[in-house]
Amino acid sequence: PYNFVPALPRDQVTGELGDSKPVGHGMYHLDRYSGRIAVKLTTVTPLLIPDASLEEEDNNNHKTYPIRVGKDGKPYLPPTSIKGMLRSAYEAITNSRLSVIEDHGSCLAYRMPATIGLQMVPARIENNQIYLYPGTSNIGSDGKPQGAMYAAWLSRYDRNSTKLQHEVRYVSGALPEHKDHVEFWAEKFAKVNHQGNKVFTYWRVRKIVKQGQSLGAAPNPSRGNGNHQPTGEAMKHFNVYVYITNKNINNKHDERVFITNHSIKIPLDPNLKQKWTELITNYQEIHEDEINKKKMQGPPALTHSLWSRQVIASKAERELKNGTLCYAHVSKQGNNYVVKNLYPVMITRGLYEMSPSELLEANLKPATKKDQLSPADRVFGWVNQEGNGSYKGHLRVHSVTCMSDDPIDDFGSSQATVPLAILGQPKPQQFRFYSAQNRNGQALKDGSQQKNGYANNNQGLRGRKVYLHHKGLPLEYWQNPTQDRTQQAMNGHYQEYRRPKKEGKEQLDDQNRSIKGWVKPGVEFIFDIDVTNLSTVELGALLWLLSLPNLHFHRLGGAKPLGCGSVRLDIDWEQTDLRKGEDWKEFYKSLIPYEKPQFDAEACISTYQEEVRNAYSSPQFEQVRFIKAFCRGAKGFDDNAAIHYPRITPNPMPEGEAFKWFVNNEQDTRQELGLKLTLPDLSEPKPKSFPIHPKRPKPSGH
Repeated sequence: PYNFVPALPRDQVTGELGDSKPVGHGMYHLDRYSGRIAVKLTTVTPLLIPDASLEEEDNNNHKTYPIRVGKDGKPYLPPTSIKGMLRSAYEAITNSRLSVIEDHGSCLAYRMPATIGLQMVPARIENNQIYLYPGTSNIGSDGKPQGAMYAAWLSRYDRNSTKLQHEVRYVSGALPEHKDHVEFWAEKFAKVNHQGNKVFTYWRVRKIVKQGQSLGAAPNPSRGNGNHQPTGEAMKHFNVYVYITNKNINNKHDERVFITNHSIKIPLDPNLKQKWTELITNYQEIHEDEINKKKMQGPPALTHSLWSRQVIASKAERELKNGTLCYAHVSKQGNNYVVKNLYPVMITRGLYEMSPSELLEANLKPATKKDQLSPADRVFGWVNQEGNGSYKGHLRVHSVTCMSDDPIDDFGSSQATVPLAILGQPKPQQFRFYSAQNRNGQALKDGSQQKNGYANNNQGLRGRKVYLHHKGLPLEYWQNPTQDRTQQAMNGHYQEYRRPKKEGKEQLDDQNRSIKGWVKPGVEFIFDIDVTNLSTVELGALLWLLSLPNLHFHRLGGAKPLGCGSVRLDIDWEQTDLRKGEDWKEFYKSLIPYEKPQFDAEACISTYQEEVRNAYSSPQFEQVRFIKAFCRGAKGFDDNAAIHYPRITPNPMPEGEAFKWFVNNEQDTRQELGLKLTLPDLSEPKPKSFPIHPKRPKPSGH
């Protein structure tokens, strides 16, 4: 449903498309245009204008909204909504600075492959030193143990629930707790495969006491269980720290204890402290609503798991201080060990090397002073995000009026509602969709590794997010929206905008919203735009936006990813009056009627197009990458294929679970490889559709 219009570097762009101080509002400048543009807006797909002041909320925190109406009973379309829509589009087609960007100064996190867990060496922080505890093994050049696994296993959980089972306790009956300093007897085990070959070895805790208490004699040897068998070696006595992370993955059955009989000391790089803070903050903030508002006990994608300790811990956990236990991602260079990063769990999230804001060109970031204002800032206005400073724009939208009779579809009665499909928050950590291979916003290549996302200064961001027009929808697609037809295909299109029923019941919770009505397709609105002191290029860009080529549409209102809000704009030239300042001067000097001068809109638009073509060295305006991408998003795809978020089934699933497509896309198991697909460029001749199964079998013998 979304893609990106490239935001190209602007450091070599001068003239009207570059940055400059605005001309001000104190007078009509003789060579600049002022006046009024009359515009007609026609809805092409349903328009959602929810009235937040009349929001209804049930006991399940599900919110329902009626349509916002004015005194005349017709839909009220706020001028600010139209202005916001136009500003976003104007920024894109002039390649202006971004007016607002969220705080993306911290590195984003991603889930690292499970195989990285073998390179995690137990560690403790003390006096700005990292103490590595490799147990009874040497650390290999790749960080993997050359012998038994570094940490010993401490039996704790039932595989198929969050309950305890076969847990090892102190003699008092108490459970070992996180950071307990203990002594224990350990027995060496081997995991074997079906052929009886050894996969890896590890130490298992057999008897444990707090440090200083009597441990006593070693227990009797174990018999083993299934593919976990004792090696028959003599038991060993160790000093350790208990490391508890909770039942944070399905099938987990053991916690770990860090064997401290042998340690390697490495100075703590201050950069690792900052990365630790960013990582734990990410862990806690990304799940904050699920824990505090939804009162969820564990990750929603897992059935028999609880939150990791670091997720539910206090904010103090974000500080890497003395006594902190963690895992160190270690490699060996010659005779020296290098700690690449510190993590709270073995199968962990990693941090990309760079933050999104570091990959955004300085000349695309919001302006901080008036002489940096880009075209969109000068025309629509500017507010300094970093402190004092603002500028009133040269454009005002007003007098929005609905001209159609019977413009609202109230779904048949005051009680009828449509539960919309779930719309999630943007997830820029999906680097294959948001990160670019260069500063021109070109998509990463399919198959790129996680480490290639947000990786270095040569990379960039994909650009400005846009929502695509859903082209080729069947005529009956928007009819009878209260009826659940989500499992019935209509010429290859499913009812994407509606959340499917589950077991015959509507799904109404805090993950989605319901609406009581929408503005019908084919409804007409009119509004006026007042402009003052626009240059020929600034005005030409606005006029081009208000008269896009045939079958190109803007996106307005709510639920745009679901296909709602496609609108067509057209200029009413009979009611439009645009004049240069010199003409307004003559108008106001005269006491008799002054004939309206001829206005050449095509010449004005051509001047803008020529400026874009020259600034970005393109033989044709339509081939400039940000123009080509914008037009493709406004028109939709010519193959009329269904548009929806990636999923692993053709039809929308009542259970949701959209995350499974992304899991499959990244998959890297012994049996299957994820295709690791990226989001194609909108400016490609024919962007490919995503497959339902983004993975392939590994070749035999792999």
